[in-house]
Amino acid sequence: MHYTKLILALILSIILSSCATEHSKIIVAEFGNQKIYLGEFEKAYTKNSGGIEKAKSDSFPSYQKFMDLYLNYRMKLRDGKVRGYENDEDMQKEYVDYKTNIGKTLFLERELYEPNLKQLYERRKVEFRASHIFFREDSNWTKEKIITLAKKLIDSLNKGADFAKLAREYSKDEYTAPRGGDVYYFTAGRINSSAIEDAIYSLDVNQIYPEPVYSGFGWHILKLTEKHPRRPSIKCSHILIRTEDSTGVQDTAKAYKKIKEIEDELKKGADFGELALKYSEDPGSKNQRGELGFFERGRMVPEFDEAAFKLKVGEVSPIVKTQFGYHLIKLIDEQKPKTYEEEKEDLREMFKRVRYKSEYEKLIDKLKKELSYSIDNETINQLNNKNNDSIKITVGYKETNFYKKNGSKPLIKLKNKIFDVDSLFSFMSKNPTYLGQYLDDKLLEKAINQYSSEILVREKALNYDKEDKEFAQLMDEYKNGMYLFKILEEEVWTKVDIDSNKTKLFWEKNKEKFVWPNRVEFKEIYVNSDSVKNVVENLLKNGASFDSLYNKYNQRTGYENKPGFYGLVDVNSNELSKKANALKEVGQISDPFKFQEGWSIVKLIRKDSARQKTYDEAKVEATSMFQEFESKRLEDEYISKLKNLYKPKVYYEELKKAFKD
Repeated sequence: MHYTKLILALILSIILSSCATEHSKIIVAEFGNQKIYLGEFEKAYTKNSGGIEKAKSDSFPSYQKFMDLYLNYRMKLRDGKVRGYENDEDMQKEYVDYKTNIGKTLFLERELYEPNLKQLYERRKVEFRASHIFFREDSNWTKEKIITLAKKLIDSLNKGADFAKLAREYSKDEYTAPRGGDVYYFTAGRINSSAIEDAIYSLDVNQIYPEPVYSGFGWHILKLTEKHPRRPSIKCSHILIRTEDSTGVQDTAKAYKKIKEIEDELKKGADFGELALKYSEDPGSKNQRGELGFFERGRMVPEFDEAAFKLKVGEVSPIVKTQFGYHLIKLIDEQKPKTYEEEKEDLREMFKRVRYKSEYEKLIDKLKKELSYSIDNETINQLNNKNNDSIKITVGYKETNFYKKNGSKPLIKLKNKIFDVDSLFSFMSKNPTYLGQYLDDKLLEKAINQYSSEILVREKALNYDKEDKEFAQLMDEYKNGMYLFKILEEEVWTKVDIDSNKTKLFWEKNKEKFVWPNRVEFKEIYVNSDSVKNVVENLLKNGASFDSLYNKYNQRTGYENKPGFYGLVDVNSNELSKKANALKEVGQISDPFKFQEGWSIVKLIRKDSARQKTYDEAKVEATSMFQEFESKRLEDEYISKLKNLYKPKVYYEELKKAFKD
């Protein structure tokens, strides 16, 4: 019975799968020997309509209308292929350039940035406290000697030796050595060494990293001392009583007595902000009721920082001693962790600063294996010839005997591609880093490494559509867009013939389309306040000149050089034009009326009734309209040619099945 149910389930699954395939393969149109399937129509319609839910809810007439447009689109694309656009050198160069640029961006975003930004975001949810013993190479301490000593100390630490004692004795970090190697708190993105960050994140609390770690500055023995959830930033107020007066005299006892009295007042219910205003000796925060704003871990001196980050919102710390004096600290707010999307750009900058170089090199190493990268050592040996030290990298490098001798030699191989010496020197001659430099071993090695990285990423980009469906779809759309642009250029835009005679004839035949509405011309005085409005109103009643009052009282900007003059505008343009049009006589002035944030007064200059535009008035508009008319006519003619050629058939009834599976 169990097997019978399983077989029935499998059969049902196959039937449903078959139905889904049949649905997408329903033919909704044909032209020439080409077919358009329902699945293609649904995909195009969904993209055009703005989403699957909108597409599903649209009407059958909407599907029919889009089908007609989509059919025209597909016939144009087919015509582009027939014309040989796929083999057009200029179009292919444009396509490859675009594909390379977009492919590189998308590939690096997907394979380099995205995984590392997400890792950084997750890592920053935790903060660590660590200690280190630091060694720096010098004339007495070679790399080998340092590593030998470091391994010996790591062995001692794992057997119970005191880390702080060894740090004070051996560490070359003058800042942390006196503190027993304590680096204090940090999180991902705050240390300029990916190697140290990776090592710390691999440890448990009180564990020693098993090997000395090289940071770029020197070698480190690492110990993780604390680990807990990170608090992004907190907002505190504080009251400071200094232990040193303005003359530099220290009086710790007096300062402590005063801060203790303040603490007692707080315990009796006094307001923290009021006490800060009254007593605090920090001029930067005193007048803000002691508020310091938001700050992250490690931005304050350690004693203050550690006390503040132990508090909960609303709590006040015990008395804290720092180099500045005695503090009472109150936590008044705390920022919640941001989402990944909110932090993404900040994470990107951290990644670029700290990990980009090392992670990019890892990605290049991966591509070298994937693309079967190899260097022609024989060519490298010939290029490293000491006789080449006098070769200067210039834009005219092809004229040199060196180029004629070496330009065509193979240098880099990627699967089925070979890049010669010429391609490297072309790259160098276009790069300011190398241009004008003399060729030597170091310069050559640097250039080959950089050039290799570029061609590896470029080759990956050119084939990334085989791995990424979204990129493949984007490139198909771009290629189709190129074909459509080229077709319209050949069939429409270059054939549009516009001159003044044709434009005027078009205007003659379509005069009814070129009309002025009822228009009014007026001036305005605008003021912001009731008091100024009353002054202007009284002066106008007493015969003052409208223009002189405008020059003295108007408060609207933008019309200073044409005293309030708006020119002829549609009577329904806004409230100003409506008020002006309501005036009966030329020169008549309105009463003040509310407009926007103030008061307006308008003066009627003239009215112009609705009428047809003269040719001179309509010329620009008629030219544009005629060009649009001609473009539409030529495109319709082109579509008619395609229909005569391909004899399209549309099966509209099949569209009723769209989005129904």
